[in-house]
Amino acid sequence: MVPWKIAFKYHDEALQKDTVFTGAIGSAGYNEYWSAMLVDFTAHLKKKGWFAITAIAMDERPMKDMQAVIRLLKSIDPAWKISLAGEWHPEIEKDIDDYCIASKWKFPDAVLKERQALGKSSTWYTCCTEKYPNMFTFSPPDEAVWTGWYTAATRMDGFLRWAYNSWTQSPLTDSRFRAWPAGDTYQVYPGPLSSVRFEKLIEGIQDFEKINELRRWYLAKNDTGKLKELEAALQTFTIEKLSQQSAQQMVEKYKHLLNR
Repeated sequence: MVPWKIAFKYHDEALQKDTVFTGAIGSAGYNEYWSAMLVDFTAHLKKKGWFAITAIAMDERPMKDMQAVIRLLKSIDPAWKISLAGEWHPEIEKDIDDYCIASKWKFPDAVLKERQALGKSSTWYTCCTEKYPNMFTFSPPDEAVWTGWYTAATRMDGFLRWAYNSWTQSPLTDSRFRAWPAGDTYQVYPGPLSSVRFEKLIEGIQDFEKINELRRWYLAKNDTGKLKELEAALQTFTIEKLSQQSAQQMVEKYKHLLNR
């Protein structure tokens, strides 16, 4: 509903031709354009039993545009779920069921706990703008592992990486795309073929899952010593520290905590 370029193609029955709607987000024309579809779409989803697992998702949209769309969706049905990957906006946080924030932001502790108690997803992401941590062709491979540890350290629910397989013209020989860093648009190759960075991401996911399992285990066994040791190690995983120490050094220093 809020693409990078506001240009929605549709068939004008009165004019009997295809045309394009370019009205401003939040305008009367925009709301009229979308309302007819949303009313029918909502009814269709409810009839199929899919409404509760459906979300309208936006990507890095300005807050005023998000607020306009939220008002429209809630006017159609207050129970509409909304997903956003983008900047941290406390003004609309309560309206976002699936909120993925850019790596330069953090959820306030109280907000994160409240969201998780309500069953809302709270994650973080990297894309073309973050120098580190990242998963470019030239990124240190263990930065992909590091993301799992950082996700566990911040107690967020997961990590998003744009993109998985948005291939360039010759993905097997040239991973550059326009002005974006090489490898930004894909983690695997046609075939399908994996990559070192994707395998390292898998390792990071496995570490994330094991960290959370160990947390549950230590709590159940009342093993406060090992739990404190693990939590102390996780607190060293900050993005700022990557400017002073490599991801490989940080991960290798504490990997034994998961393998003992």
